[in-house]
Amino acid sequence: MTVHSSTRALFAAGALVLMSACGGGGSALQGGAAAADALESAPRDRLTFAEIADVAAEVNDGYNDVPITPKSQVPTAGRADYFGAVGGDIVVGRNRTEVAGVMGLGVDFAANRVGGRLSNFVTRDGDEITGSLGVNNGVLNRQSNSRQVAIFGDVDGTLRSAAGERIVVDARLRESGFKGRNVEYIGGSVEGGVNVDGQPGSIDMRAQLER
Repeated sequence: MTVHSSTRALFAAGALVLMSACGGGGSALQGGAAAADALESAPRDRLTFAEIADVAAEVNDGYNDVPITPKSQVPTAGRADYFGAVGGDIVVGRNRTEVAGVMGLGVDFAANRVGGRLSNFVTRDGDEITGSLGVNNGVLNRQSNSRQVAIFGDVDGTLRSAAGERIVVDARLRESGFKGRNVEYIGGSVEGGVNVDGQPGSIDMRAQLER
């Protein structure tokens, strides 16, 4: 595999929507706001690998300082939007490609539903990967984990490498949940399979988001 060298309506029926977290022009956006802008249908600019690493570092500054949100403190009403970075590996055969991107999730606490989008993928070498992945059939599961409310969802879609390869992703949002006393953060992983021009492989990425 040679790949190594609008965040608006997330549920067509449920009308769960990610509202843009970015402001008007002026100072450079940081953290989740930068990720939100990169997920827009017409972003100001694509983020580079280094810029996505900056987004991750800014989100992680807060994420790492707060505890897991107790189940009793996860709301049962209202909605919230979360934005941040994803990063990890796509492996096909003996080729391992480090990739990064941005992610947005919309959470409906009353309906226990989650939806979202991942986009702006780029390799460590700076090769752009076009297309986006959707987070579908997402749920808040309040019973499966004794410590926290778990987040699950399908992550799938088709991407295109800089070399023109078709990358079909069939993955899951796993080991995901809230952090912070006021559910300020979401952390988790995206794991599953890929098919790159007929060659099977795997994808494994970590995600940290803030609202």
